[in-house]
Amino acid sequence: MTVPPHHWADSDDDLFIRHGDVFVPRRGEQIETVRDLVAPLPGPDILELGCGEGRLTAALLLRYPEARVTGIDNSARMLAAAADRLAPFGSRVRLVKAPLEDGGWRHGTYAAVVSSLAVHHLDDAAKQVLYRDLHGMLLPDGRLVLADLVRPPTATATAWAAGRWDAEVDRQAAGPHGDPDAAGAFRATRWNTFRFPDPVDKPSTLLQHLRWLAEAGFDGTDVCWALAGHMVIAATKPHPEGSTR
Repeated sequence: MTVPPHHWADSDDDLFIRHGDVFVPRRGEQIETVRDLVAPLPGPDILELGCGEGRLTAALLLRYPEARVTGIDNSARMLAAAADRLAPFGSRVRLVKAPLEDGGWRHGTYAAVVSSLAVHHLDDAAKQVLYRDLHGMLLPDGRLVLADLVRPPTATATAWAAGRWDAEVDRQAAGPHGDPDAAGAFRATRWNTFRFPDPVDKPSTLLQHLRWLAEAGFDGTDVCWALAGHMVIAATKPHPEGSTR
């Protein structure tokens, strides 16, 4: 990184905007999985945590023509990029600058909550509070879908995930839509947190996520996609009369 490891700088935003499709294992698959798992929506409003430059936001708005998305992010650089990308959607998008751990945005009612590569920046206690708050904000039958880093439970599994992540970056960088410079940047910046732990990254284990989601009141929780320590987890807020999903 270009700054001490416990900070996230504008330069990291720029690096991710440029190379995110290479740095993230099969990013397109993850976005498509999250997009598809929120259906059927019990209402029009979707909340996105850590909307970044708006890749997932755009996918949701294209897939669900009646939907409106509120995107939360604490990076002015990312929000500016998102505003440019999402301008064609007009009033269907609302972008809010706020830290993920802040309580100021935790109000309103939503049909779905989604997030990509954001929740792992919270510590364990903050994740548990977040899940409880999101459960309270969701409509019955509303779904929470998270794409994020998940900490492997053993040293052996961590080493495997680190190696698999490196291999995916190399494959994507060399692909027809890749960038040969991206793999070098990935290694030079020590982006692979399983190989180079960084205090800014606080991934929890899958079992922890499953337990916390259940304790918050979610049901039907499942892992719907997984690769190289990255997972898509979906959970539903049950309807009082029994879920129809």
